[in-house]
Amino acid sequence: MYQEHFHLKQEPFSIAPDPSFLYLSRAHSEALAHLMYGLSHGGFVLITGEVGTGKTTLLRNLLKQTPDDVDVAFILNPRLTVRELLETLCDELGVAYEVNATVTVKQFIDALNKHLLTTHHNGRSTVVIIDEAQNLSPAVLEQIRLLTNLETDEKKLLRIILLGQPELADLLARQELRQLAQRITARYHLKQLNKHDTYAYIVHRLSRAGGNPHIFTLGALRRLYRLSKGVPRIINVVADRALLGAYVEDSQRVSARVVSCAANEVLGRQPRLRLWAATTVVCIGLAGVAWAYFDPLRETLTPTRPQPTISQPTAQIDSTPAPNPAPTRAPTPTPIAPTVEVRSNRSANTAESANTARTTPIIARPPGSTYLAQRLAYTAVFERWGVNYLEAPAGLIPCDYAPSAGLQCLSRHGSWSEIERLNLPVVLELWDDQASPYYAGLTQLSEDALLQLHIGDSAITATPRDLRDLWYGAYVLLWQTPPGYHGSLRQGDSHQTVSWLRQQFAALNSEGAVVDKSEFFGSRLHETVVEFQLAEGLLTDGIVGPATWIRLAARLALPAPKLDS
Repeated sequence: MYQEHFHLKQEPFSIAPDPSFLYLSRAHSEALAHLMYGLSHGGFVLITGEVGTGKTTLLRNLLKQTPDDVDVAFILNPRLTVRELLETLCDELGVAYEVNATVTVKQFIDALNKHLLTTHHNGRSTVVIIDEAQNLSPAVLEQIRLLTNLETDEKKLLRIILLGQPELADLLARQELRQLAQRITARYHLKQLNKHDTYAYIVHRLSRAGGNPHIFTLGALRRLYRLSKGVPRIINVVADRALLGAYVEDSQRVSARVVSCAANEVLGRQPRLRLWAATTVVCIGLAGVAWAYFDPLRETLTPTRPQPTISQPTAQIDSTPAPNPAPTRAPTPTPIAPTVEVRSNRSANTAESANTARTTPIIARPPGSTYLAQRLAYTAVFERWGVNYLEAPAGLIPCDYAPSAGLQCLSRHGSWSEIERLNLPVVLELWDDQASPYYAGLTQLSEDALLQLHIGDSAITATPRDLRDLWYGAYVLLWQTPPGYHGSLRQGDSHQTVSWLRQQFAALNSEGAVVDKSEFFGSRLHETVVEFQLAEGLLTDGIVGPATWIRLAARLALPAPKLDS
């Protein structure tokens, strides 16, 4: 109904687990890495998380990335008996069995074992994925453990991935299931999104749906996080209803008020909110009566003496203008603004410019064209790499110029902790109330969390807190490419960069080892890459893309500008 109003190609906040809408926060990235590990290694992998945190969406994304040589048995309804479990596994894997009540558990297991040996001989692997696994009975869990005893001399024939609510971890902690718990080779608990990731999640889904990513005002984002507590499913339900509410009001933006109304309808919180509002009004009224009664009495009882004038700092709680204060006997003291170091090439160091710095937002949109401001932000980041981007032709955009300097651009959408972990200069995409973004070059991050930002032709010192209402997770990273770089590498490729990659892993993992200079990307190198990705918390797909190149360079301490240096 509201899609045409907001120029959306599809519904951005459907509660269906659509993998194309997956937002990979740091926590979701780690959970997905554990799932990918479960596809390629034996034993059990356990993923737990509260209701609505995105486990099923991660699972759908995993199934899209399943290698061609992996057979998957996907069990959605785990309320099964042991016999029903074995029947379901046979059905999922295409294993023939007699359909009659006389077939025993042993006959099912013999048929499964014969099938698994055949697929193993043909170079294939088998993975069993069970969603909502907290509903499994102890007897069925014990049978699943016994199935992992099917093996050859070299490897397990069956891999198991269990996903469920936190009760699953409690179930596996029971004494009778301790043998199964000991076989879990990787486990991860998926938590709710934090405030920053909630903002980025909403922007991501709106962008993915083809609309304006900033339909929700900043106040609406804050309200939505407070009401949802970062649970993606609740975000989707409330945000979808809020879009409908804004459409009914014929508004192009979703306000905090509309979000509250939407939450009242879908979450049933209206009575509590009304009670809170009524209580607040009563408390304010009583406080006013008490002040009116006791203030004259206080003045009467207090001895008259000279009172010093004390200027106290004022804190801006939100963007709503405060009401005009009542007249007082003494002049209102001038508010003390937070200390902000601003170094500008265009401003003289005068008292007048210092006063201007106190009243101007810390990280304000620079004057002039957005194109020029973006170019200057990239110039500052290029400079940290020892490259003068100003020498580039006027019409050449930064990321087209980067390869000529041995660099590449990597556009990402993530969290602040991800930038700290990458520890490389980046260009941040910032948003204010205008319809287009502006840009800041982040070139330094000190130990006391002070940021060096380049906005326009000014260098500004700020803190991550100053960015919280301007940055929604989008950034561009410059990184140095290896010799002969031509793109991502994967198993089966043959290129000179593969030889360089082998040498780097040899230097990292095997001191004094003979370096294999082969240019063919074989299975052993693939396994090495997957192990490295797992250790670094990356997506374990065995593909050497930008994220893997960057982490490998960091582990080898290859020359690169660091944010913390």
